[in-house]
Amino acid sequence: MLMRWTIAGLAALAFGGLAAAPASAAPAGPGLAGVLAPEAPVTQVAQGCGPGFARGPYGGCRPIYGRRVFGPPRVYGRRCFIRPTPYGPRRVCRF
Repeated sequence: MLMRWTIAGLAALAFGGLAAAPASAAPAGPGLAGVLAPEAPVTQVAQGCGPGFARGPYGGCRPIYGRRVFGPPRVYGRRCFIRPTPYGPRRVCRF
């Protein structure tokens, strides 16, 4: 019986401690309106990853793939190589 009262007392103490915790995530009041104004010295970044990167599905930074917007487009020629086959060497070309 004493063990049951001890556990109940500890649970009530833990609940009371959590209920009395300060609300740190309260909204900013009217006194901070000047700090949060658009003319405040704030540098905006792309999701906190820097230029050329964005957040992935699990929160990590990943490069943003796509066509480059500077310089001439890259043009590659055919890639050919010799591949051995059961019937002898054969030339294989990739485009």
